[in-house]
Amino acid sequence: MKTEPFGPLEQKVMDILWISSIPLKPLDVLHQLKGDYAYTTIMTILKRLADKGVVRRKMSGKAYQYFPCSCKEKFIKKNLSGIINGLVNSYGQVAIANFVDVIKNNKKDLGLLKKYLKSQK
Repeated sequence: MKTEPFGPLEQKVMDILWISSIPLKPLDVLHQLKGDYAYTTIMTILKRLADKGVVRRKMSGKAYQYFPCSCKEKFIKKNLSGIINGLVNSYGQVAIANFVDVIKNNKKDLGLLKKYLKSQK
């Protein structure tokens, strides 16, 4: 079961696209990335993201410009629901217990969970 929608480099590229107010060319993305990546690697990542349907592309001159299909919050909400449902359906109580263990070991996260549960009453 895959628990993350993106690989590490795909995630970095998506984060760049999500914060941009305009569509970006591969070279624009490459310039914003920290690290030593080849231009062709970024082109491949963007093409894969387009094939997955999470970004769209449009031709601008001789290069494509890429932009996300949805905002980050909407994408996260949709995908987290699927991941969490998959974990709970597959592993039941163990998944829920592990989630609680992870949350209770971080005071900030525990506070967020308590605040959320209070707001649901």
